[in-house]
Amino acid sequence: MLKNILVATDASPASNRAIDLAADMAGKYDATLHLLYAVREMQLPPELKKMAEVEKIAGARSDVMEFVGRKILGDAEARALKKGAGKVKTALEHGDPATVILRYAKRRKADLVVLGTRGLGKVKGVLMGSVSRKVTNLSEINCLIIH
Repeated sequence: MLKNILVATDASPASNRAIDLAADMAGKYDATLHLLYAVREMQLPPELKKMAEVEKIAGARSDVMEFVGRKILGDAEARALKKGAGKVKTALEHGDPATVILRYAKRRKADLVVLGTRGLGKVKGVLMGSVSRKVTNLSEINCLIIH
C-alpha cells in the first residue's frame, strides 16, 4: 500500500518524532522513506551563524544554509535507519518549504507526507500560518501531522 513516504525535516523535536514514526512505517511496509530539507530564502538566524563559525564555514549565506541542511539530512538519515527504515533517500531543495514539499511529493509519487508541527497555537497559527497547515490544505496526498 505505501511505497513512498515523505518526511520534511527541520531538526525540530516534532520533525524528529515524524521521522521516527515514518521510519517505523517504512520498515513495516518496505517503503522508501524520502527525507527532505527545504532551504528557505531568509536571513540567516544567529544559531546558524554560530554553527557556521564553529564549523569554520565562511562564505555566502546560501553556502551556510546548504551546509546546515546537509547536516540535518545526515542526522535524519541516521535516525531513520536506526528506527527501522530500510530504504532512505535524502534531498535538499530551495524555496518556500510548503511549495517545495508539495512539488517533491508529487514528483516522487509519495503515498504519504509526514510533517511535524511547531504547535503555534490557534491565534498565532492563523496569523502567521504554518508549513504543515499549508501543505495539508493544498495537498492531494494523504498527510499525517505529528505534534
